Amino acid sequence: MASEHTEWHTESLFRGVFEAVPDAVVIVDGAGRIVLANAQCEAVFDRTPASLEGEPIELLVPDRFRARHPKRRSGYGADPNPRPMGLLRLAAVRRDGTEFPAEISLAPIEADGVHYVSATVRDITARIRDEERFRSLLEAAPDATVIVDSTGAIVLTNNRMSDVFGYPANELVGNRIDLLSPEGQEEANLAGFMSYLESPNGLRMGVTQELYVRHHDGHLVPVEISLSPLDTDEGLLVSVALRDVTERRRIQEESLRQRDELIATVSHELRTPLTSIIGYAELMTDLDELDLSRRARKLLGVIERNASRELQLVDDLLTMAYLNDNRLRVNLAPVDLAVIGRQVVGDHALRARERGLQLTMVEDEVAPVLGDFYRLVQVLENVVTNALKFTRPGGRVDVSVRDHGTMGMLEVRDTGMGVTPEEKAKIFERLYRAPAAIADQTQGAGLGLAIVRAIVEAHGGWVDLDSEVGVGTVVRIAVPHTGQPESA
Repeated sequence: MASEHTEWHTESLFRGVFEAVPDAVVIVDGAGRIVLANAQCEAVFDRTPASLEGEPIELLVPDRFRARHPKRRSGYGADPNPRPMGLLRLAAVRRDGTEFPAEISLAPIEADGVHYVSATVRDITARIRDEERFRSLLEAAPDATVIVDSTGAIVLTNNRMSDVFGYPANELVGNRIDLLSPEGQEEANLAGFMSYLESPNGLRMGVTQELYVRHHDGHLVPVEISLSPLDTDEGLLVSVALRDVTERRRIQEESLRQRDELIATVSHELRTPLTSIIGYAELMTDLDELDLSRRARKLLGVIERNASRELQLVDDLLTMAYLNDNRLRVNLAPVDLAVIGRQVVGDHALRARERGLQLTMVEDEVAPVLGDFYRLVQVLENVVTNALKFTRPGGRVDVSVRDHGTMGMLEVRDTGMGVTPEEKAKIFERLYRAPAAIADQTQGAGLGLAIVRAIVEAHGGWVDLDSEVGVGTVVRIAVPHTGQPESA
């Protein structure tokens, strides 16, 4: 009785497991006939288990494959030690004759010395439809795109990868993403990708630094990259979109070149009459009071002052044009920074007094630097002019000259309005003007500090800025004694 109970219990357990399987399962004997089918067969094949039992397995095979199937089935069954077969993507047929894509796995079973084969069948119609929809979307994408799994291997690609970078799909799928990296950067780029997988947030196009993809023929292509994590049944995948920006960069460079040529041409045309106006104004100021009234002399001062300001703007535009076109020459020779400091402070002393500011200079004994005297004067003039411009009456501007290791340093410290951390990040950009300067209608074109940085870096030096709103700003300019650059 105990033995019968155990057999009954085992059979019930087997039947429960058999029916609980979410896929259709059929058990086939050596003659190829179905001896057992579970309830899921009705959902998959539109056939009840009872209607399948005793029927040949070929009943579930499409007509176009049915004639060949017995031979293939016999080959598997003839193996004395058949192994379970992994998922096979095949076609199956429903009771009404419609075919559907299926994943099928086979496993041998032995019971009471009789050999059977268990076939598990999963209808993957919905998955195939989703895959085709996804591939259609992938092919419709305007950018070359690869889909990469969590190991860094490429699992899918669109035709744009071949059009843009020359890689056919069969050379990409199965290989790691670092196949696209420039030579020597493969490991670093793969490590960066694996690090991204630890916290896979979307990275949109245009926020990446300058990156390159190795073309199939070996040359490097500048790209922008976007990364998008994809959660799938197979695990995390990442969509990597690659946009070739070669033509965009060419257009940008050509646009910059034409703009700078225009600036240079217009600036030259403006400089000549402005120089003439200033020259004649200076000559007229030498006339005595009989030839020039007090009112006329005052108006002449306004003309000279405004013409000088416009001439400075023209000079700044010319300097920026030369810097962008790599035509700015820096004539290096031993330079005494203290002489530069004294000259600039002396030139701006009257303006400081007119604005009610204290302008002072402190100098230590500093070894000569290797620099261009007139360009370094231009640098300090731009910084001091800014300090005077943005410091309110009653404040002060202090210029100091000192050594800084292998560098000579000019420092300008003011008690002006200061800038925010956000403004500080942009303050050395060309044409940038702080919102407070715009609101106060402070004169300027936003070129001064951009010129300062460009000239100082051309000397192998550096410039930095510390500032606190409402307290003031400190600008430090370092130029090497030996011509060797040093980090800030």
